[in-house]
Formats: sequence, structure tokens, C-alpha cells
Amino acid sequence: MFRNIKLLSWLVVILLVTNIATVATVFYHTHAGREERDNKTETNVPGDQRTRFFKEQLKLTDDQLEPFREANRRYNRRARGLTDDMSGQRLEMLNELFSDSVIRENLEGNAQKIGWDHKDLKMATCDFYLELKSICTDEQKEKLAVIFQSLLNADERVKLPGNQHRNGKQDRK
Repeated sequence: MFRNIKLLSWLVVILLVTNIATVATVFYHTHAGREERDNKTETNVPGDQRTRFFKEQLKLTDDQLEPFREANRRYNRRARGLTDDMSGQRLEMLNELFSDSVIRENLEGNAQKIGWDHKDLKMATCDFYLELKSICTDEQKEKLAVIFQSLLNADERVKLPGNQHRNGKQDRK
């Protein structure tokens, strides 16, 4: 009987230590994760206020503002069309996946179209950068490069225009 009590006592101690270690681990990782998220660089380029953001960051002159607005409008139209197309393709892909008779060729076609649109979106971003770069002074070009680097850098948190929000790693193509 005494042996059973001793065994049960040790079992309770082991379970208690295990529970304390589990709670401490969860607390530590929760706290460390929050700290890591807070320390990540975040570039916030608001969609509706992009003109104001770039004007303030680059200190654009009135002469530079109109060409910037035109470039921004062209980029927005092109990017919005491409993202809408990609969303439609993703929806078609999901519908195909959830259908009773999946046709692999349809999935491959959707994936290929998404890939082309994604490439076009990246190129639209490059064209937008080059247009902005062409209206900037040398000092502004340096700041523009920093802004775009943070937007395209996979190691940083980026909040893009609209509701798109990427935490951590972005798509690498």
C-alpha cells in the first residue's frame, strides 16, 4: 500500500512539472511571437492615400505630382484588373477541385493563367517603379528604392493597398 502511495505521489509530481513546463512554454512562445511581430519592419502604403504617402516620403514637388498621379492611376487599373483575374481563376480552380469529376487539364490551365497574371502583376510593379524613378531626383531615387525594397522584400511584413496583408514571407517567383 505504501508503495502504491509513493508511486502515485511521484506520478502527481511528474504530471505537475509537465503541466507547469507546458504552460511556461506556451507563455514564452506567445510572448516571443508577439515581440517578433512587433520588431518586424512594416511598410504601410495605403491604397487610397498612396499619392499622399509618396508625396510625403519622397518630398515630391508640384511638378512631379501630376506625372506621379498618372503613373499611379495606370498602375492601379492594371494591377486591379490582374488581381481580379487571378481571383476569378482561383475561384474556378476551387470549383474544379470541389467538383465530382475533376479534370486535371482544367486545373493546369487555371494554374498557368494565374502564373501569367502573377508575372504580369510583378512587371506592372516594375514598370510603376521605373516610371516613378524617371520623375525623381537622385535623392528621391534612393528613398524610392528603399520603399520598393521593403515592399518586395520577402523577409519583411508588408501591408499592401486594399485588404491584402502579408505576414512574414511573400511569394517568391
